[in-house]
Amino acid sequence: MSAPPSHSVSGPSGGLGVGGGMPMPSSSSSVSALAQQGGGTLASPHHDRIAKLSQRLSGLQVGLEVEKSSRFEALHGRLRAIDERLSTTQDSSSKRFSTLKEQLTAFQRELEEERGAREKLGEDRQRDVAVLDQRLSHTLESEQQARRDAESRLLRAFEEKTKVLKDEVLKEGRLRVENESALRRYIEADIPKLYEMLKEECTSREAMESRIVKKATEEINRLTELVQQEKKAREETEEALLRMLEDIVQKMKSEISQERSDREATEETLLRLLEDTCSKLNAVAQL
Repeated sequence: MSAPPSHSVSGPSGGLGVGGGMPMPSSSSSVSALAQQGGGTLASPHHDRIAKLSQRLSGLQVGLEVEKSSRFEALHGRLRAIDERLSTTQDSSSKRFSTLKEQLTAFQRELEEERGAREKLGEDRQRDVAVLDQRLSHTLESEQQARRDAESRLLRAFEEKTKVLKDEVLKEGRLRVENESALRRYIEADIPKLYEMLKEECTSREAMESRIVKKATEEINRLTELVQQEKKAREETEEALLRMLEDIVQKMKSEISQERSDREATEETLLRLLEDTCSKLNAVAQL
């Protein structure tokens, strides 16, 4: 803080210098009272000088009051800036938490879609198996119906043409045996093959589900770790801001204490100077 300009009053017996550090209440009144105590026979020039000294001290008091008000406004502005920075930090943390919540919601939605697709795939597989089973049943029924029709034709032909149809019966028997062999091969080979294919499909589906669950678990763990890191960073930022605010408050207390000490020292100096001035003026008045 820059010191206010000093004023001096010179008398016949010497000079008096007055320097200001802090305001002193009712300086002009004190000077007038001291001048009256010095003697009622002071000459008019001495009264004028004392009045000028009182005016200068009043000016010093006003200037120091203005400077004190300016410093108070500056400190108030600094505290307001710190409050604004803290509010900005809180808004940023709220936006980060909102973004993280949206990401978690999107991840949950994707997981639900994946679960629906997996269930739809299972239903499609079951429907395909049912269709295949129905086709096999129709084929078997057709073969059986064909065999029954053939037997009926053979019986009718046997009654009409025994000898001619004997070869036909033998031929039909061979065909029947071949058909039965083909059907047996189909039952013994193709159906187990279809069963193995279905089993492999189930194994593949279970492996896919395991991979999906593993990936979802890893992603959830990663998001949880990110949340913990963000929480730790926010707590460290809050602690740093609190320490900064405590340092500023401590510094302000130190400055106020120093200012109080300077003011008291200045008041003491002014009192001594005024006492010396009054003593000198009293001595001059008695001459």
